Amino acid sequence: MVTSWNSENKVKQTCNELEVQEDFTTDIYPLYSKMSRFTVRDGLSSRPYRLAAIILGLLSAVFVLVITGLSVHINRASESQNTLSLNTSRINFQLAQLQSEHNSLIESKKALQNKHSEDTKTIASLQSDMNRMTRLKNDLSSQNHDLQEEKRKLKSQITNLEDNCGKCLPNWLLMNNTCYYFAVSDAVSRKSWAGGRLECTKKGADLLVIDTKEKQEFITDTLKALRYNLPFSYRNGFWIGLKDDHTEGIWKWLNKTTLTEG
Repeated sequence: MVTSWNSENKVKQTCNELEVQEDFTTDIYPLYSKMSRFTVRDGLSSRPYRLAAIILGLLSAVFVLVITGLSVHINRASESQNTLSLNTSRINFQLAQLQSEHNSLIESKKALQNKHSEDTKTIASLQSDMNRMTRLKNDLSSQNHDLQEEKRKLKSQITNLEDNCGKCLPNWLLMNNTCYYFAVSDAVSRKSWAGGRLECTKKGADLLVIDTKEKQEFITDTLKALRYNLPFSYRNGFWIGLKDDHTEGIWKWLNKTTLTEG
């Protein structure tokens, strides 16, 4: 405030001095005095405008630079945005392709799982059929073995019957030159061991003594054959030449030999 006031006073003082001088030179140098006054006043009043013009020019230059920089920045940002938009479009396109491939893979996986389930069921069914066929095969093999064994026994019986022709009495079986009789008639009453032996002695024979493996197998096979072939159920059993009447628990055959197995 002090500086501004002093400058204004100086300007006023100068103007007063010039006006005073103008009064002294009015008649002598009229043109000079007017021009000088105009010139001095013009020089003093143009300084603020010149400073303002310079400041405005600088501001305009700065404004132009700022506008130019902003334009460049906006252009670059626009280019970057376009690039990002293009990249985004590409990424979205690739993402859509990947999603489509993912969906296709899921469908393929489901189809394979369904096929696997069907194949598993088919395999299980085939395995069940194979197990059933295996059991059937084993059953048939067992039946075939039994039939073969029965066939062998029948052949043996046929052979015995053929060999028995003229050697044994009717209804007697021959084995190794020995005739055997099995009382399987439903008319025969149940007898005790002694009664059974008495019945045998009446026929000129005796109760059976099983002293060989071959004889045991023959008796067993014959009894099995009789059980299958009899028209009635025979559950009374048969007496053989074995007893423990001398010592309880010690079994002896009619030929006085002791039972070692049984």
